[in-house]
This record gives sequence, C-alpha cells and structure tokens, in this order.
Amino acid sequence: MNQSVDALLDRLLEATLRLEQAVTHTESDPDEWLAILDERDELISKIQDSTLTSSTASDLQREKLTKIYDVNQRLIPLMDKQKQGVQNQLNKVQRSKQAMHSYNDEGPSGYGAFFDRKN
Repeated sequence: MNQSVDALLDRLLEATLRLEQAVTHTESDPDEWLAILDERDELISKIQDSTLTSSTASDLQREKLTKIYDVNQRLIPLMDKQKQGVQNQLNKVQRSKQAMHSYNDEGPSGYGAFFDRKN
C-alpha cells in the first residue's frame, strides 16, 4: 500500500506542477486549469482514503507534500488575480449592455452616438 501512496503523491506533485505551468502561462485556458484541478481532486481523495497520516508518512512523502503545499501557496494568489481580471471584464460587459438598453432599445443611432430619450 505504501508504494501506491508514493505513486499517488508523485502523480499529485506532477499535476500540481502542470497546474503551475498552466496558470503562469499568460494565454492559458481556464478550462485546462479545471481539468487539472479535477485530476488533483481525485488524487487527493485517493490519498485521503489511504492509510497515510502525518505519523506514518516517510520523510520523502513529507518532502513531496511540502513541495505541493508550497506550489499551492504560490498558485492561489495568481488564480485569484486571474479570477478578478475576468470578473472585471464581465462587469464592463454588463455595464455596456445596460447602457445600451437604457439609452436606446434599437441600438446606437446617429453614427454611434446615443440620444437620451428619457427627457
């Protein structure tokens, strides 16, 4: 069983490093992040189901877990920053749509200028 835990930890570390590469890549696809996060979640569940505890973990296993933790601590702020950027873009689109609907139901007129019909 110990060998399979080592293999799971190796796969989890590899997936974590792939996630780090995907997140730090400027033109990465968030769908790719989700696939890797799902894979990591499955691996974490399998590790939790095993008999691995802090008292039974070997030094090598602790070292791998520490590396995974360190990468996670670097990734969380990066992912939050990306999430905030996407949220800002969505807010801009919503404001634009709202302005379009409130000023003119048929769309822009007068060469793209808006005319206030509320008065």
